[in-house]
Amino acid sequence: MLNCRDVAHEASDYIDDNLSWWRRLMFRLHLFICHNCRVFVSHVHTTREFIRKRGTTNASPEQVQKVMSAVERQSEQK
Repeated sequence: MLNCRDVAHEASDYIDDNLSWWRRLMFRLHLFICHNCRVFVSHVHTTREFIRKRGTTNASPEQVQKVMSAVERQSEQK
């Protein structure tokens, strides 16, 4: 039987149908009994669909620098 950590690590493989039939069966069994993992897998699926439909975007050098500066400021505060 899988645990919640296994489900979190293998959610993408489950969604992509990249698990063996036995592992997929164990995955489904866990989802049947675990509400939190059902919600998690649903959120992963929804997020991936959103990103797929949105497509790729290109950031300008100014936008990249703005994000990098914000990350650096945040890491300095820790």
